[in-house]
Amino acid sequence: MDDSFNASRHRSSSASIADTSAKVTNPASVVSNTTANPNDQAAAAAASLQLLLREDNLLMEHGLTESKNPDQVAFRYAAALLQEDDTSSSAKQRADLALQDVERKLALVESLGVKLSRTSPEAVAGHLLRLHGHHSPSGPDGGISEVDDGAGSGSTLQAVRERADRLERQSEVLENVAKRVEGSLQRGLDRMDTACTRLERVLNLSSTLKMILRAQFENSKLQNYDLEDLRDLTRAAASVSILEDLFKKPELQHRIAIVERLRPEATATAAAVRDAAGALLEKYYMEPTAVQQLGATLQVYFHLAELPVAVWKAVDFAHRKAEEATRGLWNPSTLSGLTEQARKQAKDSRMVAKKLIQLRLELAETWCEGISEATNSVRNLQRVLTRKTDPESRKVFIDVVAGNPVPIHYEQPKSKREFSLFALFWARFCRTLSEILNEVLEHDHGKLVDDVSAFYPSVRSVSKNLVGQLHESLPIAAYEESGAAPTAGILGGSLALDDSFLQLASAGAPTQMDNPQAAHSADSWTQTRETATASSSYAKAGAPSSALSSAIFQSSQWKVLTSNEEECSGLYPLQKAFLEACTERLCKPLQYMFPENIALDDDGVPVNSGLSLLPSKYDVQRFDENIREELSLADPKEGGGEFTAVTMIAECVVDMISQFCVRARNALSGSGDDNYLKADWTMTEALQHDRKVAAIMYTLQTYLKSGPEKTFVAPYRPSTSHEQEQAAQMCLAALQPALDEIDNMVAEVILNPLCRASNRRLADVMATMHLGVYVDSGDDDHSAFAQNRLAPIYHTIAENILSKFPPPYASVVAANISSYSIYTFVSNAALIRPLSETARLHITQDLADLELSLEQLVMKGGGSIQLNQIRNGKPYSELRSVRQMLFWNGLEQRSKSSQDIAKGLLRELWVRDLRPSTIIHFLFTYAPSLLSSPHHTKRVKPEEYAEKLVTLDGEVNHGEEDAWMVTMSCCDSYQQRATSAGATQDGDSRISQILLSLGPELLRRRRH
Repeated sequence: MDDSFNASRHRSSSASIADTSAKVTNPASVVSNTTANPNDQAAAAAASLQLLLREDNLLMEHGLTESKNPDQVAFRYAAALLQEDDTSSSAKQRADLALQDVERKLALVESLGVKLSRTSPEAVAGHLLRLHGHHSPSGPDGGISEVDDGAGSGSTLQAVRERADRLERQSEVLENVAKRVEGSLQRGLDRMDTACTRLERVLNLSSTLKMILRAQFENSKLQNYDLEDLRDLTRAAASVSILEDLFKKPELQHRIAIVERLRPEATATAAAVRDAAGALLEKYYMEPTAVQQLGATLQVYFHLAELPVAVWKAVDFAHRKAEEATRGLWNPSTLSGLTEQARKQAKDSRMVAKKLIQLRLELAETWCEGISEATNSVRNLQRVLTRKTDPESRKVFIDVVAGNPVPIHYEQPKSKREFSLFALFWARFCRTLSEILNEVLEHDHGKLVDDVSAFYPSVRSVSKNLVGQLHESLPIAAYEESGAAPTAGILGGSLALDDSFLQLASAGAPTQMDNPQAAHSADSWTQTRETATASSSYAKAGAPSSALSSAIFQSSQWKVLTSNEEECSGLYPLQKAFLEACTERLCKPLQYMFPENIALDDDGVPVNSGLSLLPSKYDVQRFDENIREELSLADPKEGGGEFTAVTMIAECVVDMISQFCVRARNALSGSGDDNYLKADWTMTEALQHDRKVAAIMYTLQTYLKSGPEKTFVAPYRPSTSHEQEQAAQMCLAALQPALDEIDNMVAEVILNPLCRASNRRLADVMATMHLGVYVDSGDDDHSAFAQNRLAPIYHTIAENILSKFPPPYASVVAANISSYSIYTFVSNAALIRPLSETARLHITQDLADLELSLEQLVMKGGGSIQLNQIRNGKPYSELRSVRQMLFWNGLEQRSKSSQDIAKGLLRELWVRDLRPSTIIHFLFTYAPSLLSSPHHTKRVKPEEYAEKLVTLDGEVNHGEEDAWMVTMSCCDSYQQRATSAGATQDGDSRISQILLSLGPELLRRRRH
């Protein structure tokens, strides 16, 4: 059967070779079909077939390149291949080799045929058409032409049918062979499946036996262990963990006798290990000195795969303790009975308030002691988790806890920081604290608000100390936040727990110097022993230093504890209630301040009889007492609080002062500038009323300035501390907005109107100098204008007005009047024209007299400021420089040009202290008559023009630009008049050019 199959295969292969070779070796046919479109690949395929024919001469000898009698040719070719190698061992081997050679050649021919069919499909298609009895036509356009394959025109379908029958027989043979092969393969596969199934059963049985043996081994390890020994407990936990994993395997879920005998014993051992671990965790995680024992206990839970659950359970326990301590303090029954308890314990009624503050501080300390114990336990737990690692997997315990989901009560949606166990605990505790505070504040419709808010100073003080304790271990916190990898030691990082960096050495434990062998004993830390319970460090802790206080207020714990209005957690509800109560107590007396003066008319109808009533000095003194009483709440000895709380209390005082200023502003006379002074420079009734209001505001301001020192420093002299002095400075700085508001209110509604009224009167008096005062005459009255006309007025102002005002306010009025008087006098004197030498001497004498009068006015004002210090000394400098300006002689040389004169004038030292308008107006005294003065050009009086240069408030900068514009207008008009006049002019004709050159430079210097 195989021989027939091989023979048929040889025949089909030979036929295929003959057909393909016939197509390729007939170059005429190929060329005829591809003349229109020649292809290089077809030529390459033909060359390859020619090479095959040259290498195998048998193909040509037996006629395999021809299509005649392919079956006979194939048999002859196969026989030749069999006889080619006579040295072969058998005919079958030779046949196999020959068949392989044919197959290789057939594959090559088939590949060439495929390539030929792609490059010249018409050659293949024409041959198929001829096999089916059709003849392909040929045309001049290069279409398919008939190719003679050696069969001639006599080929019919008979040959095709014979070939088809032959192929059908070959397919049947191949199908039978395939079925036999498939059957053989299926039988082999079935045998293989059976063997694999048996092997799998053997492997499963072997694995089950291994699990049973491992379970027996681990159970044997659990027979002798000591729960009191942490090392045995750790090993037992590891064995229990392995047993539980083995018992969960499906292979051991079946009822196997030996497994069923081990299961109850292992379950009981696991329960005993968990109970022992729970007891040790509850015992040691609260003790900061038992870090090694706590680390070993956590190792037990790690082996049991329950480390995250145990850690969060410990954190929950600490939170429950903190919540219990918080609810114990904020208990309505405790708060309501606190006042009665203080009355019973106080010796007399005057000591009730102090006793009440003492009781509140004691309760706050008790509360904070419980919170401190809970927070220290969580902080200690986090420290151990940060440095403890597993000896096998080398996993850090804190990473194991962080890799598991955080309980829903501890989640922080807006948190962007890395995982911190203590931060999560602290955030939840602060939320719980705010909930408890809101409950007690809303209890019974807010009846306990006053009692609850009074606890804030004490609670803030102890809370600050609590956060300070957390920051005393700042290097540890820095280590935890740095993410440093723990050091590996005994049982996976236990050596790292002994690092002095943690500052957690057991108090009272023998040191290495006392017992050198204790440091090298492997079991020295495994045996549990009673450690000395740390006494409450909070009760003995002192106040934090200033450097630590700054670190406390910048810490995240303090920010979360104090919170803000948006989050409203921690102590924020208590702080808000305290500030509202403080503001209410401070503002309560305001309703009796500045009431309306109501009187009854003849018909008994209440009418407003005039000005508002003013508070007495005892009323204002009561404000001082209230302010000091509220500020004393920040004094640890007086109010039980802490010094940094003084800033928020001072803010309440500032709010109260703002309301007081509003009521004082409404109580003023409101008469304005015109009704403040009489004709004889005495005060009107309206000014006297407003002066009393200013005195009240000054008294209140004095109380505010002295309040911090009287509250925090004076009671403890001479043994005052730096913290007390710093608290007084902080309080004064916080009260500064209130002091500024009082000054601004008094200056705006009282002092400035008074200054404007006085300056308006003084301007009218100074305007009389333009009535020929400085005209050449022998009258002594004219030669002493300032002494005769101005000095008495200044004396009257000092006696009748300034002496009645408080010194700071009198100093402000005197400074304003002095600066205005200097500027106005100089501006008016510069406008005098003509100005003779005698007039210059008289003006110089009046300037000296004016300086002397103003010095006395400022001195009588009672302030510490002098005349040369008013407004940075600018008015006084101008007063002294005018004297030098009056005797300037730069125009004496007629040969100098206007530009040289202007440059020389700018180089004078006194120019920098004078206003540009003063210099410009002074130069008009040398000008020709055709150059009109600025006030003539504006067609106003000299005093009216001077009022535009100096305001009633003493400001002088706004009129300089206008004065220069008027000066340029004067110079332009002069140029036109001088051109048309054509006559000899008096004065110096260079003045206009000097003014035009000098003005821009003076203004530029004034701006810079």
